[in-house]
Amino acid sequence: MPVQENSDQAFYAKVPSLIALCGGGGLLLASLVAISSSPVFPGAPILVACALIVAGLWFQFNPIVRLTEDDVSVKLAIIRPRTTLALDQIARVEATPRECVLYYRKASSGEGKLKIPLKSLAKEDRERCALALRQRVQTEAA
Repeated sequence: MPVQENSDQAFYAKVPSLIALCGGGGLLLASLVAISSSPVFPGAPILVACALIVAGLWFQFNPIVRLTEDDVSVKLAIIRPRTTLALDQIARVEATPRECVLYYRKASSGEGKLKIPLKSLAKEDRERCALALRQRVQTEAA
């Protein structure tokens, strides 16, 4: 039986995930220590710590860039909507060490652009993500 190669790729925001998890864990620990020493302690630091931990887990398990055979899907934050572009909509890709910019044709008229911050990806994933985007767009253009 031939092995079918899966061309789907996903890139995760590992850097913000680690920052949020470490910051949330530290704040939660400090808040729990402060509660025992102070009878009147507001619960806001515990809520903020829990929110940071949830955000860190979200970044850990949800990709910010997902490439499939037909489209590119980008979701940069929990509260931002997911942006999905068909590969044939994308006109060109410009990549710098800091960001990757997708220029796409809008349904109405004109051109839109979508910026993907590469600094949030793991170091080894930055170049892989930009290269995969360039290759997919060149393949569609050919």
